[in-house]
Formats: sequence, structure tokens, C-alpha cells
Amino acid sequence: MAVIDDLRGLLVRLEAEGELCRVPVEVDPELEIAAVTDRVCKAAGGGRALFFEKVRGHAFPVLTNLFGSTARLARAFGVDDVEGLAGRLERDLADAGGASSAEALARLIAGHGPRAVEEAPCRQVGQGEGADLGLLPALKSWPGDGGRFLTLPLVITRDPENGRVNAGIYRMQVFGQESAGMHWRQGSGGARHHAAWRQRGERMPVAVALGGPPALIYAASAALPDGIDELSFAGYLRGRPVETVRALHSDLPVPAAAEFVLEGYVEPDERRLEGPFGNHTGYFSPAAPFPVFHLTALTRRRDAIYPCTVVGRPPTENVRLAKAGERLMLPLLRRDFPAIVDINLPPETIFHGCALIAVRGEASGAARELIAGLWESPQLRSSRLLVLVDEDVDVQRPGEVFWRAINHVDPDRDILIDGGRIAVDATRRGPGSPVEADAGTREKVARRWSRYGID
Repeated sequence: MAVIDDLRGLLVRLEAEGELCRVPVEVDPELEIAAVTDRVCKAAGGGRALFFEKVRGHAFPVLTNLFGSTARLARAFGVDDVEGLAGRLERDLADAGGASSAEALARLIAGHGPRAVEEAPCRQVGQGEGADLGLLPALKSWPGDGGRFLTLPLVITRDPENGRVNAGIYRMQVFGQESAGMHWRQGSGGARHHAAWRQRGERMPVAVALGGPPALIYAASAALPDGIDELSFAGYLRGRPVETVRALHSDLPVPAAAEFVLEGYVEPDERRLEGPFGNHTGYFSPAAPFPVFHLTALTRRRDAIYPCTVVGRPPTENVRLAKAGERLMLPLLRRDFPAIVDINLPPETIFHGCALIAVRGEASGAARELIAGLWESPQLRSSRLLVLVDEDVDVQRPGEVFWRAINHVDPDRDILIDGGRIAVDATRRGPGSPVEADAGTREKVARRWSRYGID
């Protein structure tokens, strides 16, 4: 399957496959687009990607729900299915060597770094002085939101000490024509870089891309080991380097195929109240002080498309994106913890809120050590609930996991509490065995089924 370089390349493929819906009537970026998108996201299978052609008060169309189904996620990576891509990653990690998944992944992606170019579609139209965030049809998704937000911005920063580049998805509340909130989470790559610049007492250069290679959008949202370059990881996933162009006012690399590129800076100590925001938990996160992004330049394609996502009570697009991440995370976890057989992050528990993990028998006697290691891993360090079960339990069927957990767990022995986190060791205990018919009787019943007269 051909590699997808940008949003429009993916849209062409999705439209040909009936996975894109064009909305021709004028829609309002305040509440209406989000309400339409949320209704579609909650349909069976996640609904189609939505292309709003006419947006009130703005010249640019809006794209939502792009990653709202498993099939579209596979197309974004340029593969037939995500499981096949995960299998390739697992094989390649095994061949890469290294003492840990982080070391193996670093070796694996070393030859897939970005390729610098001089000319780029994201530079077709440009503004320096007088650049205006008001040009963007940023959404206000919910009545209680504190304003309009960029919800799918690819925020690019550089560590001032070692020069490493980080690309992460952090929401941004539009404050005015030239400023926006920068909501990077504590411990994220962007927050660590800002802390390093702050320690030096210097403002930090920041570039924000909207759009670009779909594989890079995923990579920027993934829970990768510390120090792993998202641009290189995206290059590995898509089988071709991500083309980048140097930012106008800094040495930051930005994706050449982006729809919009915002350039600016964040001061060391400036904070402003950001939020509330209707979050992926289905509840509003309260307003809180966060760093402020100051816009100095805005460049774009001539016929730019504005991509965004709508979060809220699941199921939503970003939850389905996280499910793809679950499959690509599994090879990394198995590289560090060979006893793991499978993992399920139930959508209702929001990303890594809960992880259901099937493990091989040898892990049963060392469950506490395994749990401690999982809570140190970048993939599961934020999980509030871990449930370990035996390998014969299908963790993709949560009901089976809960049946096993409730009936196998001794609370005094099998529940581990660490601060605000809980782990349940529901691996097999004692001589008990499940109640089920013997194989001979099951075969007999199957053979005689049509004679029973049961529909």
C-alpha cells in the first residue's frame, strides 16, 4: 500500500473507499461542529471522517474524526491492518538487540530520521508580522469550555542541553490574535524542555504544525520511551523519512507537508489561566495556570485544511487512536516484560486509566515485581488500575477478566496499593478449576444439536 504523505493524500483514499463524508452546509465552529462530530463518533464503528466545507466566519474547511475507526488508522500508516504493523515492529525489535525496549527502539529507528528539504507546501502562504490565530477555525466544543482550542496541534520543541527534538500533541486555548495557552502535561517532553529553558532563564522557541503525515500525528500522541524521536519513529512506521523544513525564526524542524505552521516562543515564567476544557474523561478539567505561546509567524498551504479532534465522553476519536497505540505498545512491553501475552486498555477507562494484562504462568509467583516494573514503564506509568490474569484469559473480553478477578482474588494477598494506583493480581491460585462440561459431552451435544429441536 502506498505511503501517505499528508492529510489530503489520506482523504483521497478515504473518499474512494466511502470512509469520508463531505458536509456541504455552513456550520458554526462554536459548538455545532463538535456536536455533529460527537454524534458520528458514537455511531457503530466510529462513523466516517467528516470534512466540513463551509465554516462560518472562516475561509478554511475543518476535518474531524479522521482517526475514528480501525480501518482509517491502518490507512493512515499505509498498511492493511494495525496488527500486521505491530507484528513487524515486534520482529524488528527482536532483531535490533539492546538491553531494553528503549534501546532496541532507538537502534531500530536510527536509520529513519527526517529528511530536510528547502521548499515545502507549508510555506506557500506566509505571514510574519501581523500573523493572526483568529484565521484558524478553532473549535469551542462544549458549553463549559473556557474558549476556543486547537485540539490536534503538533508541538515541536528542542532540548537546549542535548539538542533532542520532541513532538507532542498538547491542546492550546486561543487567547487572542497572537497568544494561546500551552497545556503540556507534567513529565511530558514539551514540559521537560520548557523546564530546561526556564533553568537557563531563556525563552523557548516553539513551532506548532497542524496536519502533515498522519503517521507523525500518531507518533506525537504515543507513549514512547524517554529520548525516542517521534519524527524518526514516524519514519519507521511509514517506511519513508518524514520531510521537514527549517522554521523561519528558529532551528526547529517542521513537517513540510503540514497544512499550517505556527512559530513563536514561550517565556520562562509567564503563566495564564487556561480552561475549563471538556476532557477525554467525559468531565471538564478545571481552569489552571499554564505557559503562554506567543505567535511570531504563520505559514500555510494555499488551500489549507484545518484538522482537529473532539474529545469528551467515550467513545471518541482519540480513544480509538489510543486503541491503535495499545497494539503498537504491546511489542515494546513484551520486549521488557516477556511474560506478557496480551493487553487491553478498555475505552471506558480512558487511555491508560486501566490495563487488563494476560501473563504467562511464570509471572504468577512474581506478580508484584512485574507490577512495579509496569508502573515504571512509559506506557503504563499513569495507569490507575492494573489487573493481571493468566494467559488463558481473553483480556479483550473484560467480562471474562472481571469474572476471574472477583472469584480468584484474596484482597489481603492480591491487591497492591501504591499511592493513588491499584493493582490486582488475579492469576490462578490453588487447585480450583473452572466448571465446564467434559470434551466428550460437548462433542456429543454438538453432533446431536439439530435433533434437539432448539432453534
